[in-house]
Amino acid sequence: MSKLTPILMVVMLSTTAFAATGEVTFLEGKATRTAPQGAKAALKLKGQVAKGDLIETAAGARLELTLPDKSIVRLGPSSKLRLDEAAFSDEGRDFKATLLLGKVWSKVTGVFGAQRNFEVRTERAVAGVRGTIFQVDAQKTKAVLVKVYAGTVAVGGVTAASAPAPKGERVQVAGPQPVSRQQWEKLVSAMMQVRVGANGVPEEPTRFAEEDVTKDAWAQWNRERDAALE
Repeated sequence: MSKLTPILMVVMLSTTAFAATGEVTFLEGKATRTAPQGAKAALKLKGQVAKGDLIETAAGARLELTLPDKSIVRLGPSSKLRLDEAAFSDEGRDFKATLLLGKVWSKVTGVFGAQRNFEVRTERAVAGVRGTIFQVDAQKTKAVLVKVYAGTVAVGGVTAASAPAPKGERVQVAGPQPVSRQQWEKLVSAMMQVRVGANGVPEEPTRFAEEDVTKDAWAQWNRERDAALE
């Protein structure tokens, strides 16, 4: 890969054409959607979301979106997710979203087709996922935590030097240097996690125990919700 971009990727596909991006299938607390160049509106159960929407949850809220291919995307409290791309057809799926803040849990269906993209972007991390269940936590410090519950994820970082400088501010950065795949990418398997610091550098993956999941109310709720929907 010649250039690192802040993307968390899941690659898979749908088999039927759909027009809608997603439907609210669970809502606890308050959540809103803001369409491009539109006003903010409250989300309700069975409400629809569309490409370009900025989805926000209030403190203490939980939101579940079901996509046309039956993949699940859930937002935790005080989270922001922008739906950048959403195309579902017989030829494939192209879903891209940017997690600006907070937590997102994704359960992506393992389907087939020529186009199998499912991407969740963050400012400081890039990961490639195939057929898995994973959680992304975009923290206020710009650090990112990726936890994998099933499957394998390739997680890489985007250095702070590669991010654009504030408008009107001049900064000095190091010249281009070759970066190998091994240097920026870490493979994270089931029941493992990796943290990407605010500097865009991924740490070595570490294992987390089942008892850690039971102590995490957000993770435990998602796993119970996944089991109930099977």
